[in-house]
Amino acid sequence: MKKTLLLLTLMFTVIILHAQKLHIDGKISDSEKKVIENATVYLLKEKDSSIINYTATNREGKFSLKIDDVKEPSILKIDANKLSSYSKKFDKIDQSLSLGDIQLEKQSIVNNIDEVKITASPVKIKKDTIEFSAAAIKVRPDSKIEELLKQIPGVEINNDGKITVNGKEVDQIMINGKPFFDKDGKIALQNLPADIIKNIQFTTTKTKEEELSGTTAKSQNTTINFNIDEKKNKGLLTRLTVGYGSDKRYEASGLASYFKGDTKVSILASSNNINSQGFSRDEVFDSMGNGRNAWMMQGGSVSTVGNVTYYNQGGGTRGIQRSTTIGLNYSDKMGKNADLDSFSLMHSDSNTETRSKVSRSTLLPNYTLQTNSESNGENESKQYSFDTSVKIKLDSMTSVYLSPRFTKNSSFSFNNLQSSTLKNGSLLNESNSYSSNDSENNSFNPYIYFSRKFKKKGRVLSANMNSSISESKRDNLSQSQNTFYDENGITKDNRDQLAKNKNQNSSFNFSAGYTEPISDSSSVNFKIKYEARSARDVRNVNDFDNATGDYTKFNQLLSNNMKQRINQISPEMSYQINKNKLNFWASVNLDISDMKVNSIYNGQQYDLQKNFVLPEYNLNLYYQLGEGKTLSIYNYSNFNIPTAEQLTPYKDESNPLITYQGNPNLKNTWINNLYLYFNNYNKVKNLSYYFNIGFTYRNNDIINFSTYDNAGKQVVTYNNVSGNKSINAGGGFSKNLKWKNNKLTINPTFNMNYNYNNGFVDGQSFTSSSYNLNPGLNLVYEIKDKMTIKPSYRLGYSFSNYTNYNLKSVNTANQSLKLELTNYLLKGNFVFGNDFEYNTNSNIAPGFKKDFYFWNTSLGYSFYKKQFTAKVKIYDVLNQNQSVKRTITDSYFEDREDLILKRYVMFSISMKLNKFAGKKAQ
Repeated sequence: MKKTLLLLTLMFTVIILHAQKLHIDGKISDSEKKVIENATVYLLKEKDSSIINYTATNREGKFSLKIDDVKEPSILKIDANKLSSYSKKFDKIDQSLSLGDIQLEKQSIVNNIDEVKITASPVKIKKDTIEFSAAAIKVRPDSKIEELLKQIPGVEINNDGKITVNGKEVDQIMINGKPFFDKDGKIALQNLPADIIKNIQFTTTKTKEEELSGTTAKSQNTTINFNIDEKKNKGLLTRLTVGYGSDKRYEASGLASYFKGDTKVSILASSNNINSQGFSRDEVFDSMGNGRNAWMMQGGSVSTVGNVTYYNQGGGTRGIQRSTTIGLNYSDKMGKNADLDSFSLMHSDSNTETRSKVSRSTLLPNYTLQTNSESNGENESKQYSFDTSVKIKLDSMTSVYLSPRFTKNSSFSFNNLQSSTLKNGSLLNESNSYSSNDSENNSFNPYIYFSRKFKKKGRVLSANMNSSISESKRDNLSQSQNTFYDENGITKDNRDQLAKNKNQNSSFNFSAGYTEPISDSSSVNFKIKYEARSARDVRNVNDFDNATGDYTKFNQLLSNNMKQRINQISPEMSYQINKNKLNFWASVNLDISDMKVNSIYNGQQYDLQKNFVLPEYNLNLYYQLGEGKTLSIYNYSNFNIPTAEQLTPYKDESNPLITYQGNPNLKNTWINNLYLYFNNYNKVKNLSYYFNIGFTYRNNDIINFSTYDNAGKQVVTYNNVSGNKSINAGGGFSKNLKWKNNKLTINPTFNMNYNYNNGFVDGQSFTSSSYNLNPGLNLVYEIKDKMTIKPSYRLGYSFSNYTNYNLKSVNTANQSLKLELTNYLLKGNFVFGNDFEYNTNSNIAPGFKKDFYFWNTSLGYSFYKKQFTAKVKIYDVLNQNQSVKRTITDSYFEDREDLILKRYVMFSISMKLNKFAGKKAQ
């Protein structure tokens, strides 16, 4: 283990990053000698017009294009809106060049350059938007739009489908500026062909308020927008896949999309029992034999959520799921002043079978409790959803945005559970239970936003209103036999109860803001926000009555009725500076609220009223240090108020093994976060690296104050502690090497997390310090149209130190080694894929398998002009797939194994048919 960590640490330290050796400088102006800002400057290889590097002019019209030695003929191009292009040819470049003043004329100037034809700029830069021409990106004729992204410098798509651009996460993918079923864009990436796209735009993600008011985006995420070529924005795309296999496994999916100008209509349907979401990255090959998409095993992973670290071994969704999805999406232009962003209808139906085995060790000052449990169950659910969004332009300065959403859910589930708790090998309690839940939930969420601009640039008046109305009903049947053993003998608590729960929640939010510019690059904003929330929770419990043969005996102890209301008003002031290389914004607000709670528990009335006056602030700095180098710093602080359940001092004994009681003396939790992010992308060297570090401190943190009796029964109340903190840091490096038809990508990564927590258990204080180290290495080697090899290694190592526990420390490690192979045979008509993985865990409890081998294989054959693809795939060839997870917290650690999908064989056939303007596309 130590040798592996040392090797990976040395790998990071020996990487030497250096800047470009040469540069081409100049200054751009028009025929009237006015400087031109944001003119695009780029250098191309003459032989294939591929981009060497690009940049843009600053406010003074100056540019500095950084390059290495160029030993072959190249062309410098300069483009600006409504002006002629400038071209200059170089046989070679072996020294820095200064081109001086360059004037662009209104009239087109023809430059005679032998054997070079450039009809459009391959890249354009305008403020925070970078646009790439799809025609300048070389992909196979049958590629999907995902392949376009993979060829753009700085774009990375990991094995889980997460996309980053120069280290920034992509959270929205649009088609013609609108969602294609969903904003994450997975359906679009996997189904739309690349040859219909004209250009790809990368820009900072904006909220709807920022978009309509024209204010600068504050997000650190990226939005990708694919614009369809006007010539192909009229046509029909279809895709159909059906498959059947061993153990009655099946899959079927279909997608049809119709495009005509601003009109887009799409219909999808899918059904399967192989834990696939229908249109996800879980498919082996796309329907055109385009190659392996990544229906890969989702084995070994490490993640940290809050103070809990998960070490996952094995793959697949927990349980075995059957799911069916049907959806309709429509967008259009509705007259001159109305734009239908999206009209979406979705229905999903799923059934999931679950089974698990858990071994938990609960840490206490003088001993450790060992709880072993096994459970099995099933869940059926149905969901119907409708949402739409419309932008209405009342005039050139005034906009309105409407977005209502309605969702209806219904589900039924049952679960059988057996558990036992031991102390030093002696049995303290055991439980055998059956429970079922029959529930229904309806919610309606309307949203409206108004924006009014003025003649003075940057002056904006805005208002928005959104609300949420929801109601849920749940019938919970609980039948359990619970036995407790202590020095006084044996105590039983057997239950046979039916609980009827009804929850009603509503909220109303209104805010109004005014932005006033105080210079061409700075502004101040004033906002007032009002929020009203109300909730009513009713729980009526009836015990089974042998006399009536039904659940008619009212149980007052476990029944309750709670009403709560919160009104909050928040004045806010913010200041923003927006310059070419610097963005800074700061805000401060005051949350003034009152909470009223009226509840009845066990026939007793509880009334609670709390008032809060809580300040918050937010500081954000974004600075461009140089070409491709950015630095971001965030610092924000806020308060969390306790919930009504944590404040109300009643005893909730609905769980026979755990009793909860609120604490009316709880204080508000103050949280302070500091985060730093640095990214550098070198286009010439085709490498990028980034690192980030974050720190969180919590004062008056609300923690569980637990005590245990001699039979292992737990009583939980709540208390405040201060000093809990966490530090997380990470970094990554990516380098692409290309020669002839070969490409090698090297991508080492490293993440670490430290958590310090203190609290109380069994009446005594404790502290825990946990460290999680997660280095990894990913390699990708490609021989164009022949082979792709992807080896990867990942290590998750964790250790925790404790005080005032009988156990001083816990440690564990998970290692995962993967190899993914894809072979393209007979000009790509045959595609042969194999995924191999070895996964091992240390310090897993007895009864859980520590390691396993996992292998998937598949073969696809495309025919009839690649419009049909037949394939066979074998999932989990060795039949060893498993799901083992270790969870480590500040008060317990546990090992868990769940039922997951195992070996099956699937035969399937896919068909695609694309027609544009009445003509069939090949």
